[in-house]
Amino acid sequence: MTKYFDSIGTYKAYTNDDKNLFSDSGEHIGYFMNGFLYDTKGQAIGHKRDKKILDKRGQTLYYTT
Repeated sequence: MTKYFDSIGTYKAYTNDDKNLFSDSGEHIGYFMNGFLYDTKGQAIGHKRDKKILDKRGQTLYYTT
């Protein structure tokens, strides 16, 4: 399992398969495809860069260690 944290270090999300992202409470947030993160409706939320998920403005949404 890969855990993701927000910008202040609070655990917020996880993935078990590097394809789907779930909130800390188990709600399906979205999925990864071609380096991007999409919500469950198919809208791009952001993209992966190294150990971070960045939003459309390039700000860190989540990071992993």
